[in-house]
Amino acid sequence: MSDDDMTEYDSLSPEPESSGSPSPPAKMGGFGAGSGRKVLFNSPNDFDIYCDRTKGINYIFHQCELNYTIDHLEFDPETSRITVFSNDGQQVDLGAKIQWLVRPYIAKEQYLFIIRTQNGKTVDGVQVFLKIKDPEITKENAEKSEKTLN
Repeated sequence: MSDDDMTEYDSLSPEPESSGSPSPPAKMGGFGAGSGRKVLFNSPNDFDIYCDRTKGINYIFHQCELNYTIDHLEFDPETSRITVFSNDGQQVDLGAKIQWLVRPYIAKEQYLFIIRTQNGKTVDGVQVFLKIKDPEITKENAEKSEKTLN
């Protein structure tokens, strides 16, 4: 993909620099829960998303202890956010908007790994299923679908 093809930008992402030199990789998330919900990670600096494209495996690396036993995750393509569902029924936002660079690798149902590290070494980890949120069915969307079918 050429630089000219990369025209989608998130409102929370910094604008790309216009200089001819390559820029460092983008941070994987814009901060905040967007809806005032609790967040799993307080800052995008608290975790990293790594996509191993050759193996088709995605990872979330973090250093802090999680206070949740994670049941599953849900990616919302409309907001580019991930909701974390705990075993006790709580729902929290991951803590950052998923950036356009990794969305194609995240936006599909899959198992991914959440790995806690300390000094560059794995401490523990869990394999978690990532679901894709169904689009909201609103009256307006239903009417559009009905007109398309007729």
